[in-house]
Amino acid sequence: MPKINLQNEIKDLFYSEGFDFVGFSSCKTIDDFSHLKKWLDQKYNAKMDYMENDKRQKPVSFIDSSFKSIISCAINYNVLENKINSHNVKSNHGWIARYAIIDDYHKILEKKLKSIAKEIEKFFNNPIKHKVYVDTGPVLERGYAKEAGIGWIGKNSCLINKGLGSWFFLAEILISEEFIYDEPVKDMCGTCTRCIDACPTNAIIEDKVVDSNKCISYLTIENKKEVSKDFVKQVGSNIYGCDICQEVCPWNSKSKIKNNFNWNLRDEFVSPELDNILDLVETDWETMKIKSPVKRAKKNGLIRNILNVMGNSGQKSYKDRILKYTHSEDHVLSITAKQALIRLDSDDS
Repeated sequence: MPKINLQNEIKDLFYSEGFDFVGFSSCKTIDDFSHLKKWLDQKYNAKMDYMENDKRQKPVSFIDSSFKSIISCAINYNVLENKINSHNVKSNHGWIARYAIIDDYHKILEKKLKSIAKEIEKFFNNPIKHKVYVDTGPVLERGYAKEAGIGWIGKNSCLINKGLGSWFFLAEILISEEFIYDEPVKDMCGTCTRCIDACPTNAIIEDKVVDSNKCISYLTIENKKEVSKDFVKQVGSNIYGCDICQEVCPWNSKSKIKNNFNWNLRDEFVSPELDNILDLVETDWETMKIKSPVKRAKKNGLIRNILNVMGNSGQKSYKDRILKYTHSEDHVLSITAKQALIRLDSDDS
């Protein structure tokens, strides 16, 4: 079978499983390796030490020299209409990032990719080697996806696709075969700086460079300490993650809702009322975290975030709930609660 026909057949396998875009790239050295090194040298990874893995700064062939190509794929996870966003959250509600109001995508996509990889094997007469990654290995998936023509890197460092915007997950299959490789697409951000201008903490310090130390997504998920006084007010209503730089992006203004795939939307996570979400975490955490991305913040991390949002809300009715945590044995929670009360009291002036 001609290679171009083979690639189209393989792409059809992905499309039949609900993926929206597929592209092929070689396991070559890419510019993103030097970008990553510079980013790490500046300590912009904060406490995310796993980003320092040497394998991330080398071609995929360094993981296994038998791999020749990467099949990158993207799948839309957007399940909300554009009018539902973090900009219009009521003062007694919080915001959970769109990717986290659905089931955790890692195992869902891993299962699908392993099934697709088995089907790909049937196209070859000789045994082939392959490996599936769904944000689970030291691969610069965004960089290789860019090389495969999935999209371009926006100023907010997200991969942007002309048709999907940036509401999509990436995954890839490393494979020991060579293909006709797709071409990168043109960067279409132009002179737009809406994402940079909208970031409350000024975390996008320059084009395509995000300082995680300031990023609300980092502060509410990866960060295990109390949120710095320098940024806690700017966290606003964000309970878990942050969508601001993507919501203001013009390429997301007409984003499509994913209708042909069941992501299992959790209604209780969509702009939740603060009392309700705190009740849920306190009394039903073991059930709540099942198949949910929010488990990454851990129970106390999520409580910390809710206390911060309560403190930012201006709602004095939350004082009693916050006060309870000032006596917590967890130092981070006690400090967070005390600071939240101070912010609420300062609203009186």
